[in-house]
Amino acid sequence: MRSGRPPVPLRGAREARDAVTLARLLRGTITPLRGDEVLALLEPHRPRLVPKPVNPLAAMLGQPQGRLLEALLRPTAPIILDVLLPRLRDHLIDRVVHNKGTAEDGLPGALEVATALRALVALLRGAGRGAVLSVVSAIEADARADADRLVRGEAPVATAEDDPAGVAGGATAGAMDSLAHALLRFEARRLMLETLGATVALRDVVYQSRRLTRHALRRAAEAMDGFGDDRGIKALHASLATLASVDGLLVVAMRNLDDQEEHREEANAFVEPADRKAMNDCLSAAWRLSDTLFDLVGKAANGGDLDELLFEALLRQLRSLHQFCTDLDHAGRPAVLDTLERRLAERSRALAGIAGERLVGILLARPADPAKARRLLARGQSLAQLLYDMGQDGDELEALALRLVIARDALNHAAA
Repeated sequence: MRSGRPPVPLRGAREARDAVTLARLLRGTITPLRGDEVLALLEPHRPRLVPKPVNPLAAMLGQPQGRLLEALLRPTAPIILDVLLPRLRDHLIDRVVHNKGTAEDGLPGALEVATALRALVALLRGAGRGAVLSVVSAIEADARADADRLVRGEAPVATAEDDPAGVAGGATAGAMDSLAHALLRFEARRLMLETLGATVALRDVVYQSRRLTRHALRRAAEAMDGFGDDRGIKALHASLATLASVDGLLVVAMRNLDDQEEHREEANAFVEPADRKAMNDCLSAAWRLSDTLFDLVGKAANGGDLDELLFEALLRQLRSLHQFCTDLDHAGRPAVLDTLERRLAERSRALAGIAGERLVGILLARPADPAKARRLLARGQSLAQLLYDMGQDGDELEALALRLVIARDALNHAAA
């Protein structure tokens, strides 16, 4: 509930279920028995002033299927046109535009309902097409409004319930997940319009989806570049929030690569296709962010003064960057991702070596500095976990693990 009001029920649930059944019955072989089934199915929806239809097929044995279908539709068309189709229209708008759901069992999927709606209109030879156009117009208007709102940086209406943290956090926590969720809603709209055969509206929704995808990648690039330029707490928080939503970032990137495949645009020396440019800018920002992270983590692993929570936050970003590179599995995957993935692994292994050597050096130094040794031991353990999470369980991880064990035993012995 919101504002103390009960949720508005989903309209047309029974009509949606019966319409899917009706479309299936009318697709099959028309017989007098099938006619009885159709009439029985439509009887609960018959308006009071419409006379109860009589099955006309009993006296038409041996007639062609087309004539039998026409004869069956003649008495049932008023019920379909005046009751079923308007309720299907309301039902689809509630589910696709207003994002309403129900716990009712046996309710067909929205695409099944849309398929039934289109099939019934086709059987009626275009009668009732206004119901289809109403659904298409509502979806198209909702998609345009959603894209405008998100590109302006406002929270999407649907996210207020699904992701409260994202709405409250604005451009910080949950922002990338909110954008990814919005893109998945665009996917639902695209499927619905394809099912309804609305090619013109589909082109507009595809354009709005591509526009939103580019905006999301620009947001991610700005957040990652912001920390490289500023290195302040606010910039760190924005960068952390973006990479913490690595699954959302993957959804956005996959949608962008799909867009590049579906809408191949020729590049030239002066103009780079907008979809490709958004992806390249994001990957360039990720590369620059990795340089900044390794610079800060390298100093900390070498004994530099850095808050432990900040050190862990930097390692989380490196882990998320590597996960983004490894999990982005797509036929159009940019080659720079493979390079960045190798670079992250190589520099992390190098950091592990530096941390291990520095730890041993501190233990052997005189006078001893147990506090610094314990701090480096904790950082070495975090780096070992980072290597393990990256799948780098080779010689470097074994060497670091051995040094960590020796250091821990030495510190425990000295404390005893």
